Amino acid sequence: MSKLAAAAAAAAAISLLLALQLCCDASISSEHCRPDESIALLQFKNSFVGGVLNDDRMATWKEGSDCCLWEGVTCDHFTSHVVGLHLDCPFDETTTLHPDSSLFHLRHLRSLDLSRNGFQGSTIPSNFTQLTNLAHLNLSRSRFSGHIPLGFSHLNKLVSLDLSFNGPNGGDQEKALSFADNHDFSNLLLNATGLSKLVLHYMDMSNIKPSSFSNLSRSLTYIDLSECGLAGNFPESVFRLPNLQVFLLGYNPLLSVQFPSSNWTAGRLKVLSLSSVNVFRQLTIPASIGNLKSLDTLLLENCSLLGSIPASIGNLTSLTYLDLRDNSLSGKFPDILSNLVRLQHLSLRCNKISGWFPDVFGNLSQELTLLDVSSNNFTGPIPSLIYTEKLEFLDISYNMIEGPLSIPWSPSLSYLSVANNKFAGRIPYRMICNLTILSVINLSNNNLSGEIPACLTNLIQLSTLQLRMNNLHGSFPSVFGNMSSLENLDLNGNTLGGSLSQSLTACKKLEVLDVGNNEISGVFPHWLSSLPVLKVLILHSNSFHGPITTESMNPVDGFSMLRILDISHNYFDGLLPATLFHKFPSMMMLEESSIYNEYYTVVLTVKGQEMMITRILTIFTTMDLSNNDFRGSIPEAIGELESLKHLNLSHNSLSGPIPSSLVNLTELEALDLSFNQLTGVIPPQLASLTSLEKLNLSQNLLRGPIPQGNQIQTFDNASYIGNQELCGPPLSKKCNGDDGDGNDHHDDSEPEFDGALFDWAFAGAGYGCGLVIGISAAYIMFTIRKPRWLVDMIDKWIRWQQQNRRWRPAITF
Repeated sequence: MSKLAAAAAAAAAISLLLALQLCCDASISSEHCRPDESIALLQFKNSFVGGVLNDDRMATWKEGSDCCLWEGVTCDHFTSHVVGLHLDCPFDETTTLHPDSSLFHLRHLRSLDLSRNGFQGSTIPSNFTQLTNLAHLNLSRSRFSGHIPLGFSHLNKLVSLDLSFNGPNGGDQEKALSFADNHDFSNLLLNATGLSKLVLHYMDMSNIKPSSFSNLSRSLTYIDLSECGLAGNFPESVFRLPNLQVFLLGYNPLLSVQFPSSNWTAGRLKVLSLSSVNVFRQLTIPASIGNLKSLDTLLLENCSLLGSIPASIGNLTSLTYLDLRDNSLSGKFPDILSNLVRLQHLSLRCNKISGWFPDVFGNLSQELTLLDVSSNNFTGPIPSLIYTEKLEFLDISYNMIEGPLSIPWSPSLSYLSVANNKFAGRIPYRMICNLTILSVINLSNNNLSGEIPACLTNLIQLSTLQLRMNNLHGSFPSVFGNMSSLENLDLNGNTLGGSLSQSLTACKKLEVLDVGNNEISGVFPHWLSSLPVLKVLILHSNSFHGPITTESMNPVDGFSMLRILDISHNYFDGLLPATLFHKFPSMMMLEESSIYNEYYTVVLTVKGQEMMITRILTIFTTMDLSNNDFRGSIPEAIGELESLKHLNLSHNSLSGPIPSSLVNLTELEALDLSFNQLTGVIPPQLASLTSLEKLNLSQNLLRGPIPQGNQIQTFDNASYIGNQELCGPPLSKKCNGDDGDGNDHHDDSEPEFDGALFDWAFAGAGYGCGLVIGISAAYIMFTIRKPRWLVDMIDKWIRWQQQNRRWRPAITF
């Protein structure tokens, strides 16, 4: 054959091959999905009729169209089999995945995502085990419950498995998803040799032995076993997995884990979370942790760790997130940690680390966004080197740091707390007032002096301002009109004078107003009733005076959200109007839901004990009107405040009978009506208040028998002493018809008064000759309540002492 003929033949052959290729490609590209699989998908969709939410993905699922083009469906390019189904979050909580679902006809599925669905109460069907080609299975957040079916170990091609967030529904452990058999789970891990990602967070693994994890796939890069109820000793071999990058084991408090002392191979580990785990049997951080050179995040929160922070942590130069809070670590902060120049988050809160506040933080300032070293034993001044452009959160509270207050300047700072230290001097207003995005300022419990900087009111994003327990003086700030974001204002325990500023009415988000223990004067601030979400109002120990009237209060809502009212130790007088108690609808409702503001603290003395309440629950309601000069009878309307937990009307001049409507206060735990002029009998209905834990009716003019039965029998003499006409147990005075001489014989021992009697008598001891006056007056008044002129004289003397010597008696119930 000539060369020309040969060339022509070759060209013809090439043309034929190209034609065949084009034909083949055209055939493949025009082929629709398999009819049987299209039908299976439509049946799967129709099985949820009425349960499909507004999800546009399934709108493309129509008969006669190519299912390979349907949204959420993936087909193999060559075989046209459905190999992927991604339907996260289309179904509501009424959906059930049936065991005979057509889903299980899709035997070629390699990836299935049914996460974030509402299969409420459904168990995982056993037919899942027929999908043996599955490589990626995600059933997270789908509210499955019950046991994972036996045979899951047959899914030996799994590369990723996510069953997370199928934990106890509403606290019901029986509704949590769990493995039925430890052996089947072990086989799953053993057979899935290509497993790379395992996520079992927040499901029930309490019946799985940690030893099941001894032979994990060497392909694993991501393991999340946090908060799943594992207990026992976790094998250290996990730290020898050569490809592991993320290991989350936190919040399994019954689990123990220990690092290997040598032969580390987990050199690629980037994230390690062991928070709230019994880490390391020796309860110290081992120096070997420095072998994790690639570590980016280390979480060892609440692990009961002792000892010092090992210097080897300074070798982890890739760290951006270090959390060692809530342990018992001691010693000094290692200087070598200045090597961690990439650190963004550092929390050492609630440890016992001591020494001068370290300069090392200055070297970390370039990237640092959160620094929390609160509740340690740091001393000395703040180094001037803590200046950073990125710092957002700074908490150095509850230490012993002293000297002038130096605030790091950062345009990003939104949270600042230096409370409970020994800072002195004036508030550095030039520093603070230029931090324009501050949301929280807490300078409480220091020795700061001077006036409150007026420029603070220009911080328009400020939600919390806490300056309690300092030596601040001057007038109460007059301008709050710009602070529209303010939720918590706490100025308790200073020497502020003047009157409350009505500009507070512009703070429509204000929830807590605490100006107790100051020298503020004026009439009751009725205009505060215009604040729609005010929950806590504390005016305790000031110089407020005059009657409380309701005519000037907001006629529609009043104090509609108020839960805590403390106006004790002032000079209020007059009658208690019945309409006042109609202004507190939140005290009338019995609720179980809770609300709180994370950043405020309220100090009350409840049931004779001082309490620091850091967040206010809706079920906690209290009213303290004690140590004033209210007169007249107690209105029956007080019985409408059915959610009250604590009521204190003691040390007034109230008269008349104890209202029987108090029986409606079924939640009441503490009731103090002592040191008034109440008459009549004790309502027998009080015996039905089974929640009552503290009762004080002493020093009144009550008569007749003390009711018997239920909780009221648990109170001793001190609850009733000083009522000459009372009789019956626990008093030794017999009632008419009983045996005895009719005299009021008390125990030989002195009664334990935990009310203001106790406080007044000991308060006098601090003022020289006031000791004699205080004790003598206490004896006369508290036993016979006569003569009235002496009662009034001593009351004026006490108030003079309170005003001029800043004596602040405790609130007592």
